[in-house]
Amino acid sequence: MVGPVAREIELFFDIGSSYSYLAATQMAGLTARTGVPVRWRPFLLGAVFKATTNDTPARVPAKARYLLADMARWSAHYGVPFKLPSRFPVLTLRAQRALTAAPEAAIPAMALSLFRAYWAEDQDPTTDAAITAAARVAGADAETILGAIEHQSTKDRLRATTDEAVARGAFGAPSMFVGEALFWGNDRIPLLEAHLAAP
Repeated sequence: MVGPVAREIELFFDIGSSYSYLAATQMAGLTARTGVPVRWRPFLLGAVFKATTNDTPARVPAKARYLLADMARWSAHYGVPFKLPSRFPVLTLRAQRALTAAPEAAIPAMALSLFRAYWAEDQDPTTDAAITAAARVAGADAETILGAIEHQSTKDRLRATTDEAVARGAFGAPSMFVGEALFWGNDRIPLLEAHLAAP
């Protein structure tokens, strides 16, 4: 268990990020072990890359080859399914807006459903069908969420979350914060957990 300093873990993620998918599958276990809740915060990874002059590994051939092997190893390690999507990379704007429009309590289950659809079932996570299925899994109102995707308030909230992450030092996904301490990448989860356990 951790002390009173760590109130929450903030998980900034994008459905189009393979390492966000891996990290997302581990959040429930992390909370169970540490007692610290996770706040799921959808943001736009493409906008983060642009703001920080970073880029997706998929555009570097050697990194892209490594990513495939690494994802296979991690998915086997975690015991979660993985299949490289036929639509990769995908513009996740609609999915990220849908998550932004969802009630906060529904975001984890909805995100996990969209992650599975994309990274395990080779579905397009930006379609109305995928978003509707994810909302239903989460017990949320799919029609309301779909209707809010093009609302200016939804766009503004997603942009604000993305800008906040960049201002706090994020440059990729997943970006996990405990206060202002940043842990980037699925493989940093053990370091995050050690940070939470520190006196």
